[in-house]
Amino acid sequence: MKRKALLAMGLLAFGLALSQVSPFRARLEAALGSGGREFAQVMLSQDRGQALCSQYRDRLPPDLIPQFLAEQKALIKYPKSGKLLGDWRNGEKVFTDPKRGNCYACHAGDPKEVAYGTMGPSLTGYGQRGTSEPVVRYTYEKIYNAWAFVPCSLMYRGGVHGLFTPEETADLVAYLLDPNSPINRR
Repeated sequence: MKRKALLAMGLLAFGLALSQVSPFRARLEAALGSGGREFAQVMLSQDRGQALCSQYRDRLPPDLIPQFLAEQKALIKYPKSGKLLGDWRNGEKVFTDPKRGNCYACHAGDPKEVAYGTMGPSLTGYGQRGTSEPVVRYTYEKIYNAWAFVPCSLMYRGGVHGLFTPEETADLVAYLLDPNSPINRR
């Protein structure tokens, strides 16, 4: 009798566990509900690159990497003006907006900010690299589509997914490189 009661309680607990929504699933459903239809479409659809990263659990076979990088690079769009260094003040707005850049979720930036993530490298003093054409182009392309450099990187593809425009990407580049930006002031 005691054994049957334990079995019944175990089955009940198992059933309850299966019927509970996981914390991740609850957050995802809340984000989809509050973000609107476009946000939901971005979150729920997988393009070819994402499908490959899902299929290989973020570890692409070496023979797929060159084509993957070329396809990701082809997704990068540039400002109509051709100018890859924009307005750092607007870049700061995009950088700090949780619905757009949300860069502080992973990176340190302005040294005066007390809350930031450590998943990505600190960007404080990023402007020390200068503003040569290769530095500006690399920074632009990395921000627009990080996967053009690191397949299946944790850094999301904000430009590819439309979280910011090519012009705003140029503004983010300026926020990182301009000597007057808070990121580079001492």
